[in-house]
Amino acid sequence: MDALMIRSLPVSFFDRIVAWSLYLQLPIVVRYLLAAITILAVGWGRVLFVPDTLPWLLFIPATIAIALVAGKGPGLFAAVLSTATGIASLGTIEHPTWVPRQQWVSATLFLVVMLGIVMLTAELRESLRRARRLNEELVESERQAVERQAFLSGVLASSTDCIKVLDLDGKLTFMSEGGQRVMEISDFNEVVGCPWPDFWQDAGNAEAKAAIEAAKRGEARSFIGKADTYRGTPKWWHVAVSPIAGPDGRPDRILSVSRDITNLRASEEERDRFVRLAENSTDFIGMARTDGSVFYVNDAARRLVGLEGADITRLTIADFFLPEQVETVMREVLPAVDRDGHWVGELDFRHFRTSELIPVLYSVFPVTDATGTLIGYGTVTRDFRERRRAEDDMRLMNGELAHRLKNVLAVVQSVAAQTFRGIPEAETASQSLSARLVALGAATDVLTGRSWRSADLCELATRALSPHGRIGERILLSGPAVTLKPELTVAFALALHELATNAAKYGALSNETGHVTLAWSINGDRDDASFAVCWREEGGPPVTRPQRKGFGSVLIERSLRSYFSGKAATDYRPEGLVFELEARLGDAAIVTGN
Repeated sequence: MDALMIRSLPVSFFDRIVAWSLYLQLPIVVRYLLAAITILAVGWGRVLFVPDTLPWLLFIPATIAIALVAGKGPGLFAAVLSTATGIASLGTIEHPTWVPRQQWVSATLFLVVMLGIVMLTAELRESLRRARRLNEELVESERQAVERQAFLSGVLASSTDCIKVLDLDGKLTFMSEGGQRVMEISDFNEVVGCPWPDFWQDAGNAEAKAAIEAAKRGEARSFIGKADTYRGTPKWWHVAVSPIAGPDGRPDRILSVSRDITNLRASEEERDRFVRLAENSTDFIGMARTDGSVFYVNDAARRLVGLEGADITRLTIADFFLPEQVETVMREVLPAVDRDGHWVGELDFRHFRTSELIPVLYSVFPVTDATGTLIGYGTVTRDFRERRRAEDDMRLMNGELAHRLKNVLAVVQSVAAQTFRGIPEAETASQSLSARLVALGAATDVLTGRSWRSADLCELATRALSPHGRIGERILLSGPAVTLKPELTVAFALALHELATNAAKYGALSNETGHVTLAWSINGDRDDASFAVCWREEGGPPVTRPQRKGFGSVLIERSLRSYFSGKAATDYRPEGLVFELEARLGDAAIVTGN
């Protein structure tokens, strides 16, 4: 018997017996057999203990008990068997009719009465069964109602929706606990009876009133509006209003369910702003799925590659590039986006109508869904045709400038040679001036190659020193990548020329065994970083300090110290000359690397 049945059991012994019999599921044969055994046992007891004057006394309660416990069929069977048993216990074979006539009459009356009692008892038993079943159904119904009420209370308490019940005048009569939290109401009694439309602002107020009128007509309606919480926090809501029917089927009350969509509204507004920015942008903006199929390009993108009015749903990323660049995009660009989160570089788009190559700055980023899963790629691409033309024009102008500068230097060199010709003591000065002009020309070649914006130190040193010895054998260069400022390049090139010329005349490059090491380094980080250059000669003739410094030495120390705003010193060591320069990195370079 389950717990519900046990809780519903009565406390009297009689009721317990009946309840036990109602839930006792015995086979019909067993019930008849128990009835027979009971009646025969009662008959045996009557013979032993009850006088013949009361032959039916014990059979009455036994038959009633059988009918009550085992049912109507076994009860009728017990009544008949009781009559037969009683007649058998009273009569003798010597009597012509087994028992006297009075006993036959008594037996007949007993049988008739017992049949009636059994029928009544069976009906009583069935009534008890129905009553208990109804009681159990009522208890189960009450249990389900309690569970349903607890469930609904839990739902209303945990729901983030504001669930309200209004009367037909639109006044608040109920608000869920979750609704009170989201509306920032600590005590519902403060707002009970308030007109619900008064919470809404602007168009929302009119929408709320219209929704109430529709609910009165039995219609459901929804709208989106703006309303402040009870504490004044502005929020956007999606509201569903529907009628609650009364017993007569007509609207009796009104249900209003409001959902806070403030964050969703903000994201939609953000998305709308993005869409407007994308549509109004002059840059190429496009998006493609992970399989490469394109699903969005803005108007600027269509104009750039000649897709005005075209169907883009059949395009892929590969359609925008030449075959050799498609391989680059698939093999390098997209894997870099997956790995690093972005990729930026210069590529060429092709025009779909004219096949013109369009230089672009191609920027790619991942597109993900709400869970962060990659669903595609986006690009913001800039047309670089004007910049490419400007760079070409700049290269042309720099080439022309370099050509004209070399011509000027050649004229200066020729004038100097003509001026010094015939003057023996000036021949050396003429040669030095010519060599310095050549070094100046090499420095300007490096600058014009970079549009006079900067010069790579290693490239500058290679050009300035290669005429004096083989780089990597007699002249060794080492140091990180450093890009010198343009205003320092010429002075540094002339200084290297003077150092190399002196080494070739008097120092390590004047014999077959000496060598020169030019090393530079960067020490420290950021604003405190320093830049150091060291020129070291080894393996040459012994070095002695000169009696006076010539123009070259003065040029090296004073000009570099002035340009670099640092320290420049020459040390005439016996094993070889050493020149050291130290300055702030920010004063000397604009780009550094490994």
